[in-house]
Amino acid sequence: MKPRSLLLTLAALTLGAASAVPVKLGSVPVTVEPNAKLLTLSAAGIRTAFPSAAGRPDAVFMTEDRKVSVAFEWRDSKLNRTEVGKLVEQFPSVIRAQVPNVKTLKANLLQVSGTPWAQFIFTTPSQGDELRRELLVTSAGGRMLVVTIAGNMKDYAKNEAVVRTLTNSVRVN
Repeated sequence: MKPRSLLLTLAALTLGAASAVPVKLGSVPVTVEPNAKLLTLSAAGIRTAFPSAAGRPDAVFMTEDRKVSVAFEWRDSKLNRTEVGKLVEQFPSVIRAQVPNVKTLKANLLQVSGTPWAQFIFTTPSQGDELRRELLVTSAGGRMLVVTIAGNMKDYAKNEAVVRTLTNSVRVN
């Protein structure tokens, strides 16, 4: 079973409604404001969906229809706030080298609550609909914080407002 399929299957069993008040994401130095249209994957569900500790997200939210996930990963990689802009120029080649069949790729520098974020949106072919991945990368505590938004194009379009509300609420502590 593919990791995404496993994640969606587990989500049906281990999700709970996210609260509307700001919440700190465990050991990740961020606060977010999830809403009732997002579900939260439990710690046990995250461990099951991502059995390898390498690359395991620290927190995962999913849309009510369980079609789009928003995963937060605080990596050990060093990243200073001043280096975030450089990622916009450097990281697209890394994505193309590591992700097979990248169809489209856009890179931007964003400001969310005064914090610079590198944004990478890319699509890959899939049966029926293209897969859409978005990586938002910033510095948190001198380390790399990566938010990965994953789903297919149609499902993302249906859930975009809920996902954007969550990502726009992220506050790096």
